[in-house]
Amino acid sequence: MPIDTTDLWPEPDPAPRAAGTVARAEATQTVENEGFVPFDAPPPPMSAPAASPAHAAPDAASLRDATHQRIAVVLEELALEVEDLGGRLCTDMDVAARHMDVLQAIDLIAQKQRSLARLLEADCPITAIEQIGLDVLRDRMRMFH
Repeated sequence: MPIDTTDLWPEPDPAPRAAGTVARAEATQTVENEGFVPFDAPPPPMSAPAASPAHAAPDAASLRDATHQRIAVVLEELALEVEDLGGRLCTDMDVAARHMDVLQAIDLIAQKQRSLARLLEADCPITAIEQIGLDVLRDRMRMFH
């Protein structure tokens, strides 16, 4: 099974903007039209009128949550790709026999990625930490609460 390399979140156009005015206008237009601020958008100009409540920009917590969701999705995608890579290597019995420890390490990477993705998506991080199945990762995450 081939690895899907479709980039779901392509990098922004690195072309320089004239004094940031075009980028600010695009960010303001995105907020007004779609109701969210892109992660890499520059702040709107200070002289801009206050947005109406119906079109207010999300607060920092909402942006953080949206960013965590995106990171969780990418971690899950990476876990699938790593597992696929490990599975392909296991189809060669000589490779599997000689490198079982490396193949198990590949599987451990995918498990860690999935656990971190669930932690980022969790409503209650403390509960999510306790549900991590890998003792080493769970103990590392416990250090922060």
